[in-house]
Amino acid sequence: MVWGEVSLTHSTAHARLAIWEMVHGRYKSNFWIGVVLSFLGGALPALAILGYLSISIGVGGAPLALIGMMLFEHAYVQAGQSVPLA
Repeated sequence: MVWGEVSLTHSTAHARLAIWEMVHGRYKSNFWIGVVLSFLGGALPALAILGYLSISIGVGGAPLALIGMMLFEHAYVQAGQSVPLA
């Protein structure tokens, strides 16, 4: 879903500017750290279920996923609100 949001063509200049602000501008650190932490937070439990990691490490992925989602959503909302509405 993240890949689709950042790669699809947006219909207005303000939407394109908001995506640029999120991916390359002011909110890029929150966005990219959030994406990485969310990926790790999902991968660790999956690897634990498959037997590659211990269950305790897999459970440790939940806080990573939550923090990652919080950072991503913060960047998503703030970037959308940082551009003019009209």
